[in-house]
Amino acid sequence: MKEKENLASRGARILVEFCGQVRSGERVLIITDSTTKDVGKYLAAAAAPLTDNVKLVETEDQDVHGIEPSPHVVDAMMRSDVIFSAARSSIAHTQARYNATQRGARFLSLPEYDVRQLSSNSLTVDFVECARTAKRVKDILDSGRKISITTKKGTSLSLDCEGRTANFCPGFCTKPGSLGSPPDIETNTAPIEEKSEGVLIVDGSIPFKGIGLLEEDIVVRIERGSIAAITGGGIKGERLKHALESQNNPAAKVLAEFGIGMNPKARLCGHMLEDEGCAGTVHFGFGSNSTIGGRNKINFHIDFVIRKPTVFVDGKILIEEGVFCDSD
Repeated sequence: MKEKENLASRGARILVEFCGQVRSGERVLIITDSTTKDVGKYLAAAAAPLTDNVKLVETEDQDVHGIEPSPHVVDAMMRSDVIFSAARSSIAHTQARYNATQRGARFLSLPEYDVRQLSSNSLTVDFVECARTAKRVKDILDSGRKISITTKKGTSLSLDCEGRTANFCPGFCTKPGSLGSPPDIETNTAPIEEKSEGVLIVDGSIPFKGIGLLEEDIVVRIERGSIAAITGGGIKGERLKHALESQNNPAAKVLAEFGIGMNPKARLCGHMLEDEGCAGTVHFGFGSNSTIGGRNKINFHIDFVIRKPTVFVDGKILIEEGVFCDSD
């Protein structure tokens, strides 16, 4: 038990001292819900020696990502310098987060965190070294137009990102307005919403309530930028279809994000941030992307993670079966 507490405290210190880079006198806000209060306590204990202004607020429990927080949370966000959002469901793709970071807050998005995640070895990665790769990939995506993704299992998908600016997400926040989601280290972009075409064989995870790690592949057909059909996956495939249909909004099915994981210490485990940041994988977000450079607005976001992809940008290979090929 003592070792477990020590590892969780270590993780909290990494999040506060390095990833959040909390400084003396800064206003720190820690957002939790009823399921993540223990994570909030570890973060507050780590922040206390650095600043006297640490505030814990509790938000409503939510089952899906992307729902706007309640007014009292929004108000606290607009009064904070550093925000640790440790509620179970992510608010990274909300207008409230966008407004807070536009005002200058540094935002650490920590959905689905628990003591196990705080204790994970993935938080001990060399963030600075990984950031160099993430920045190089951003430059490639920024200047690119066409992205194609294939896998040996049968994924064959084409995206158009012409004119879209990629997002460099190194997992730590150094500048006002920056966003980090440690241990997730990634670069992502918002493809043009109507132009994605092809088939995804989802064989990694769907970090969403009741789904998580996949035992059976799920086949997703994309037409004109949106999900046209889902087959396979057994009960988890049925849960995925229900999650999308329950939104009763075609915007939930729009392919809104393409992301590349870059944390070599991360392992697929069914938790959003570790799965999305896992080196050797890419992920596809469906639903909201208006806060990452797209124009699809909905209070919903769900990610599909696939293993060992091969990725081409404008015909030049970037990743081959999960391994980076760029030598620049």
